[in-house]
Amino acid sequence: MAAGHEVNPEREIARGVVGIYKAYFGRGPTWAQTTIADTHVSVLLEDALTVVEQRLASEGNDETVRSLRRKVQTAMTDEMVDVVEGVTGRKVKCLLSDHDVATDTAAELLVFERNGDSEG
Repeated sequence: MAAGHEVNPEREIARGVVGIYKAYFGRGPTWAQTTIADTHVSVLLEDALTVVEQRLASEGNDETVRSLRRKVQTAMTDEMVDVVEGVTGRKVKCLLSDHDVATDTAAELLVFERNGDSEG
């Protein structure tokens, strides 16, 4: 395979999640990094707040911004799960999502199902 044509699953997931953010918020994060582990996929994102969210945060309304983000992130769950399952070929058990408004940092943690082991 020629250089530059290799499939990079981390990059593919990061691009997919950024694209989902763009579709829902009108803009995507300017930085994203994905880590794939045996038990989960984590996606860290920065610089994702919209202009109105930044304005609300500057006026001390961080909790309003976080609440709005939680609602939208819940709506995005199925699409993010589809991206991760499509790239990894593994079934996702759940998505944990949060956004730190002060630093404009988001985390998407997608936990894989374990093969037949429901008790750890």
